[in-house]
Amino acid sequence: MAASPIYQAFKRTNCTRLSFILSVQLPASKALLSRIRSCLRGKGLNLSWDFAATYPGEGKEKVNAQAILTRGPQKDLSVLVIWSRAKEGAPSESKRFSELLRCIHEYLPEREGSVWAYFSYDSEKVTSLFRPIRLADQPVIFDEITGITGVKRNPEGKMGYELEMSFEGKRVNHVVRFTQRLELSEDTPLPLLEVASRISMLALKPKEEK
Repeated sequence: MAASPIYQAFKRTNCTRLSFILSVQLPASKALLSRIRSCLRGKGLNLSWDFAATYPGEGKEKVNAQAILTRGPQKDLSVLVIWSRAKEGAPSESKRFSELLRCIHEYLPEREGSVWAYFSYDSEKVTSLFRPIRLADQPVIFDEITGITGVKRNPEGKMGYELEMSFEGKRVNHVVRFTQRLELSEDTPLPLLEVASRISMLALKPKEEK
């Protein structure tokens, strides 16, 4: 089976995990709850509900998606979707992610959500513009600061993005956080990865192959 576009995008960008959290609560109307109850085949509506999908990759590698739909105390619904690289497929007992999308599509137009993207780079292939900070002449609270977080704000002072960098052995790890307005769909990871990778690469330079 050919590698899926979602897996290819994860591999190309060195992304290991991507989360999309809808920042606006979704009102749980009777019509929506009825639709979801039908999708869940009568399962109770007082718990979190898990939906999953698996996107094929290369060999045993793949990308799994897990969507968690939660009903809050104010009779609202929130949606968290996590995509991650994995060796095993999604749990077979989970409902299909495509079912959730069909259930909530007409109730969930384009809206702003919070994005967290995790990247891990081989330091043999990239050069980080930032490095761990040695503290040889400082009091012995720390020997070294191995993590750095930078924030970019727009002219109004609102955060545009946040980039957290850490260094572990031969790996350079980044966590990128920002908000993005878009519609939840099967293809949601693709534009999110494009934006997140572009931010992450601002702090890196690819090494020339010898």
